Amino acid sequence: MKLPLLSGRAVLAALQRLGFLEIHRKGSHVKMEHPDGRRIVFPYHDEIDRYTLKGALQDADIDPAEFLKQVK
Repeated sequence: MKLPLLSGRAVLAALQRLGFLEIHRKGSHVKMEHPDGRRIVFPYHDEIDRYTLKGALQDADIDPAEFLKQVK
């Protein structure tokens, strides 16, 4: 599945809808954690590379299809 080009703001909002909470931000990277212990780190840029986002979603065990349902 090919992910669309998304902004850091859109990714942050979608992850919040999935239950993730922002726990740290340093420079241009955001670290978020889910209550079940999963963590994700992604760059907060105007445009996030598709492969970077896909890898971050895999690391946090997030289904890309479920993630895309939360993107608005």
